[in-house]
Amino acid sequence: MMTRQMIFVCLLIVSSLYAFARGGRPEQIAAATLALGVLASIAFVQPGSVRFHYLEAGILGVDLAMLGIFLALSLRSTRFWPLWISGMLLAEVIIHLTRALVPDIVPAAYAEAAGFWSWVAQSMLIAATWRHQERLRQRGYDASWRSN
Repeated sequence: MMTRQMIFVCLLIVSSLYAFARGGRPEQIAAATLALGVLASIAFVQPGSVRFHYLEAGILGVDLAMLGIFLALSLRSTRFWPLWISGMLLAEVIIHLTRALVPDIVPAAYAEAAGFWSWVAQSMLIAATWRHQERLRQRGYDASWRSN
């Protein structure tokens, strides 16, 4: 039986490979950012006995770095979806800050809340890559970057 983590890893692999193979540069940057963000979060999470019992400062740092990348994509690319993923990452940052301010949060609830938007972001990347392909089919081109 597949665990939730295994399903997420499969979604991460599918969305990343699809974006790298069929996406424009913004989708490819997003795929690299999301995949590296998952790997960095795994590397920085606290040991199992205290995992999510306290503020996960390492994961907060990863989420802040990813937020910066997606905000830059929002400003430079012609795509609308990087701003949506930026909003999801901002929600994750707020979850971390809430954990710091409210230490009585149940660790499992903190873990679930901190990881929820990752599922949506992967799904959004698949949709964004599909939309890029649709624009290419309809127009023959799909400019990735703003000209001004």
